Amino acid sequence: MIITPKSVPELLRESIPDVPPGKYPIRLLACGVPKGVESVVRQLYVVRFAEVEEWSPPLPSPVRGEVIRILTRYWVE
Repeated sequence: MIITPKSVPELLRESIPDVPPGKYPIRLLACGVPKGVESVVRQLYVVRFAEVEEWSPPLPSPVRGEVIRILTRYWVE
């Protein structure tokens, strides 16, 4: 089965499955050249902000030569 990559706007429009009750998803984006984005994701892991696996895989950016990775966190009102 071939999975067609989705654009960032398509991903942001999708509902997030299994959102815990009373929580709201917040998406954080890391955008830029692939090596830079990967470096930031790893630095955020080192400071215990997020596991590398919690981020989306690199997604195509509308900016040529750049990628976007998305991290979803949850906010409680």
